Amino acid sequence: MKTFGHEITYLTHSRHNIPVGTVTPGEVFRVYTQLNSGTWLKNIDDLYAREKQDVSNPCVCLAVEGAEPGDSLAVKILNIEPDEVGYTGFDGTGRSGLFSLIDAAPWGLTTKTVRIAEGLIHWSDTLQIPIAPMIGVIGTAPANEELVNTKAGAYGGNMDVQEVTTGACIYLPVAVPGALLHIGDVHAIQGDGELCSAGGTECRAHVTLQIEIVKDTPRWGSVRLENDEYIVTICSGRSVEETFYGATADLLTWLKSDYGFSREEGYMLMAQLMEARASQYVNPTRTYLCKMPKKYLGAK
Repeated sequence: MKTFGHEITYLTHSRHNIPVGTVTPGEVFRVYTQLNSGTWLKNIDDLYAREKQDVSNPCVCLAVEGAEPGDSLAVKILNIEPDEVGYTGFDGTGRSGLFSLIDAAPWGLTTKTVRIAEGLIHWSDTLQIPIAPMIGVIGTAPANEELVNTKAGAYGGNMDVQEVTTGACIYLPVAVPGALLHIGDVHAIQGDGELCSAGGTECRAHVTLQIEIVKDTPRWGSVRLENDEYIVTICSGRSVEETFYGATADLLTWLKSDYGFSREEGYMLMAQLMEARASQYVNPTRTYLCKMPKKYLGAK
């Protein structure tokens, strides 16, 4: 199995990035992702400090053989193996967002380094949390603009969605030859909203993937994902209201095109069954996901 390391990473999703390698459709391969803030974390005794951070969400870039503009990548996530150490934390010195609401004084820089072992995050001597690893940043290169890795959009990016995990298939648009798939920012676990700037427990990880090419696919404003239980639309934009309505509209389109519902019936069914939430508030773009349980939708 091919394994691609994080010796070369990029801070934007860009058509100019030189991929570290090429994978073929159907091939199973592994990517060793870098920590979201760089190379500083070596062992359990290391604590985050501003001067240690040298990057922001570095991504490994890979080309996909045969992928052409107008296609989509169907990226199957087969496994995510977190490293043995991770960290979380926040910088409350600016008193922005939540900090300005709950305390009159700045909290300061506060971080925590944790051991990850035997499927658990060892938070303390008395508290262990089962891991739920996910990929925070995954996306393809846009045709013209560069997507900074702290943002997200129709090409994916820093969506920080917990459903981007083992067993999921995420669909990403291809805008440049080879697609240029970018991947990084794995979390061993993350709660809704990603309250800390170091969202959930940040870690390096080995991620096992398999990619298929879907030819000549329509374009949506949202990223699509499915697993055994749900179909999911993921929309990123300037506000949670904008992204909620965007993900909802694209989910309705999916029900109509693939499951045969009229727009009217699909809309009413969504009102009964749709699940939705914002996955993160910390990035310049907000991300909302909307999903429908497959067991009520019938065959495609």
